[in-house]
Amino acid sequence: MGILADMLSIRFKKNAHCFIAATLVFIASALSAASPLLELDGQDNPYYLDLTQEIELKELPFGELLFEYYQENYFSALTRLEVAELRNEISVHGQPVSMIKGVMYLSYGMLNSAESIFIELLKTETQDTVLAQVRFFLAKTQYLNGHPEAAEIHLNNAAKHLSGELLIEAQLIQSQIQFLKGNIDSAVAILKNISFDSKHGQFARFNLAVISLKQGQLEQAQELIEGFRINRSSEDVEKSLKDKINLAFGYFHLERKQFDQAYQYLSQIRLESIVSNRALLALGWIYYESQMHDKAIGLWQELSQRDHRDAAVQEALMAVAFAYYKNGAKKEALESFVTAAASFGTQLNIISQATSQLEGELFANWLNSKGVQGNNVFDKWVAGDVPVTDLPIEYYLQQVVATNKFNEWFKRFQELSHLLLVLDKWSRRLPVFEQMLANHQLRYQTIKPKAQAHLSQVVDQSYFEQMALWNSIISDKLQQDDLMLFATEDEIALGNDFDRISETIKKLELAGIDLEDQKEQLRRVKGSLIWTLGDEYGPRKQKLMVAKEDAENALKNFRLQVEKMQQAESKASGRFANYDQRIIGLKQQIDDLKLAIEQQNQVATFEMKTVLSSHLNKRKQELDFLLAQTELSIAKIQDEAINKLLEKQP
Repeated sequence: MGILADMLSIRFKKNAHCFIAATLVFIASALSAASPLLELDGQDNPYYLDLTQEIELKELPFGELLFEYYQENYFSALTRLEVAELRNEISVHGQPVSMIKGVMYLSYGMLNSAESIFIELLKTETQDTVLAQVRFFLAKTQYLNGHPEAAEIHLNNAAKHLSGELLIEAQLIQSQIQFLKGNIDSAVAILKNISFDSKHGQFARFNLAVISLKQGQLEQAQELIEGFRINRSSEDVEKSLKDKINLAFGYFHLERKQFDQAYQYLSQIRLESIVSNRALLALGWIYYESQMHDKAIGLWQELSQRDHRDAAVQEALMAVAFAYYKNGAKKEALESFVTAAASFGTQLNIISQATSQLEGELFANWLNSKGVQGNNVFDKWVAGDVPVTDLPIEYYLQQVVATNKFNEWFKRFQELSHLLLVLDKWSRRLPVFEQMLANHQLRYQTIKPKAQAHLSQVVDQSYFEQMALWNSIISDKLQQDDLMLFATEDEIALGNDFDRISETIKKLELAGIDLEDQKEQLRRVKGSLIWTLGDEYGPRKQKLMVAKEDAENALKNFRLQVEKMQQAESKASGRFANYDQRIIGLKQQIDDLKLAIEQQNQVATFEMKTVLSSHLNKRKQELDFLLAQTELSIAKIQDEAINKLLEKQP
């Protein structure tokens, strides 16, 4: 009994120490998805323009880019930016465009691409405030790339020109670097300069509380965590931080056998919290160490009813068996150890199945179910998502999908998959464009001879020759001041009649006939006609000149229409030139892009599988250890039973 108790006690203490150590790694593992030190939150606006000055948009694509950017449609913004750069649509707004592009690369985890952009900006930028932002984002990229020394240099140079949330985030990174270097006092000094009321202030408070607890400064740590005021309106991150710090304090006091204080913190953890199982496990040990064994066993048995894939539940199975054994209930202890061993064996089989399922279609189908297609294409993956299958892999996937490393690759996979769908749509449309081109070409070949025939009929030079003739006649008549130029047909006929009568009178007078009265009458009538022609000459001349001008304008317009028809005929002949080659070229571009995306998605899938496989291997090692200890305990109980039987025999 002593050996088993010692073994399980060591196991418990080891787990407690390991958990506290993991919690005290300054938000390195437990808060990797929530901490701004380890990733750029996609819901934050990562680039801050100077809104105190009016922004003059000199290029429309830049405005479209900003609209998508501030709507937090970063994928659309990045796509619009790439198109604008390809078309050379943005040239004036070079610096802010490069900054935004670098930050979006940073947010997608494309650290090398982001770093190269920030390094180039660092060479060209001279304004202190903008230069400080460039240095900050470069430092953040280098920090995430595992180069804290280089990041520290840039942060020190940028700090005095940063403000707002960027300054606070820079201070958080600086404190993390100092902590990693072992300069605890420096890390604390930096954190104390951060306002706890700021957006990232809760992380500074949490970090200070963890450091204080690690250094044994309990009162200071308690004072800090009292600032975590949680209510119904609190965000999930705040509630999660509160639960984690309560868990750390609970284990801190439990390790020192300060059970009342430990209970005070552990009992505040929400039942729906991701650390609730670990809290229930610790509460059971509080009851057990307080000699309330029945309560401890009852609590652990209740915990044992939860998902056996959880590490805390597995430890609860061991704890129940250990408690029975220590209380002398060896039959119940043996049954509990056997139950635990069966559970651990089942879980090892499940992990083996989960490992196999990673290589099958299940993983791809599971990814697709998370919004790779459809309306939820850019949904985030968070802890606690409802599983979509009943297969073993679901649980183990849920444990790691909220981590920064997994989400970094999933985000890339998710959006590239969406882009692949877009390219597929365009690829399906290309045959339609080819058919449209063929139809237009056929229609052109049908219409072309008709248009040429019509054009040949319309282009009649006789109109222009006739107009030139009339202009010549009118000019001559106007120079002669011929009154008959504007006479009507009746007036011309009457004038001709007068001329014939005058000739007749002349002939009759030669014959000796006296026609003086007739000549006088003819003169008067002819004078009346000349008077009328003279009186109407001006208005009729004006009317003729207007008609002449209208005719000339009509001919001019006619000439322009003829020229346009000739130009249209010339352009139409080359309108469809190279369109077929463009379609072929676009098809090749789409195929190349699809191939590149598929290759990148294979890389992303491999990285996601690597994260999951690593987690599965870790859990397998833990279960192997638990199973070995359980089998050892079963063997020990059986040996004790055999020894008792042997002792009873004479």
